[in-house]
Amino acid sequence: MSPGLCRDLRIYLRLLHLLGMMCWHFDSEACELSATPPGERYALLYTLAMLVASAGCFTFVHLQPQIIHLTIYNRTGNFYETIIFRSTCLVLCLLYGILYLRRHRHRKLVQDMLRLNRKCLDKSTDKQFLHYLILYGVLTVLGFGNLLNGYSQSGMAPLALALCLVVYVYAFLVLCLLLVFFVCLKMIMAAGLGHYNRQLCLEVLPSELNGRQRILAICQGELADCFGQLMLPIVALILLMGPSGPFYMISTIMEGKFESRTVPIIFISSATWGLPWIIMLVLMLRSNGITVEANKTAKILAKVPRTGTGLDKMIEKFLLKNLRQQPILTAYGFFALDKSTLFKVIFEGPYLTIHPNYLNYFCSFLRQSLRTW
Repeated sequence: MSPGLCRDLRIYLRLLHLLGMMCWHFDSEACELSATPPGERYALLYTLAMLVASAGCFTFVHLQPQIIHLTIYNRTGNFYETIIFRSTCLVLCLLYGILYLRRHRHRKLVQDMLRLNRKCLDKSTDKQFLHYLILYGVLTVLGFGNLLNGYSQSGMAPLALALCLVVYVYAFLVLCLLLVFFVCLKMIMAAGLGHYNRQLCLEVLPSELNGRQRILAICQGELADCFGQLMLPIVALILLMGPSGPFYMISTIMEGKFESRTVPIIFISSATWGLPWIIMLVLMLRSNGITVEANKTAKILAKVPRTGTGLDKMIEKFLLKNLRQQPILTAYGFFALDKSTLFKVIFEGPYLTIHPNYLNYFCSFLRQSLRTW
C-alpha cells in the first residue's frame, strides 16, 4: 500500500465515497477536494436510496416485529431486539441526511485537515492511519461472524437472518468508518499542534502562535460542529447495543437452551458480541492528543527567557488569553469526546447524565419487564 494513501487519507476518502458519504474528487497535487457533478449525483442518489431502504426496513419490522423474533428469547428479549434494529435504521437515516445537507462544510473542513497534514508531516500518524484501518477491517469480520453464528444457532428464519446481517454489518461499516475518520482528523490536528510546539522551542514567532490558534479555532469550531452532530447518535446507538451480548448469553447459555457441544462457540460469540462497537467507542474517546499538545504550548512559553522587549508582552498576553482555554470536542454539547468522559459515557450514558429522571423511568421499565419475563 502506498504511504500516500494513508498519509493523505486517500483510502479513507475512497471508502467514504464508495459508501456515499463524502463523494468528492481529490487532487493530490493541489491537495484539494472538489465537488464534481458526477459526485454530486452519486451522493444524492445514494442518500435517497439509503433513506428509502432504512425507512423501508424500519417500517417492515415495525409492522411485523415477529419477523426478527428469536425463538430462544422471551417477549422482553425480542422487544429489545426490535428496538435495536429500528434504532439502527433511524441512525442510518439521520447520518446520511446530515452528511448530505452539510457536505460542503465537511468538504472544506477535510480539505483544511489534509493541507495541515502535508504541512506538518508526521510519519507516526501515517502508520497509525494504517493500523486503525486494519483494526476496522478485523472488527468488521469479527462482528459479522458473531452475528452470523449467534442468529443462525438461534434458529432465525433465512429471510430475517439476511435482513439483520445486512442492516447491522452495513451500519457497522458506516458508523465505525466515521469514527475512525474522526480519530484520524484529531490526530492530524494534534500533529499540527506538535509541529508548532517544536517550532516554538527553537524560536518564538508570531506566525507559530497564529498557526496554533488557527488549529484550535478549527477544533472548537468546524470540527466540533461538523462531527459533533454525527457522534451523538453513533455513541447513543453503541450504548444501546452494548448490553446485547451479555443479554444474549444470559437468555441462552445460562438457561441451557443449547447443546453442550455448541455452548463454547456460542459463549465466545456472545462474549465478543458488542466488542467491535465498544473498541471503536474507546478508540474515539481515548484520543486526547489535541489537549496534550495544546497544554505543552504554555509550558514552552513559560520557559522562554525574558528579554525586556515587546516579545515579553506578546508572550504574557498570549498566556493570559489562552492558559485556561481548553480544546474540548463535544457531541453537540451533550458530553465531551475525550477519555475524561469515557467512564461516564459507558456507565451512565449521555441522556442519563443530563436528565436523571430518565434513570428512574428506566428502572421502573426494567422491573416491569422482569415481571413479564
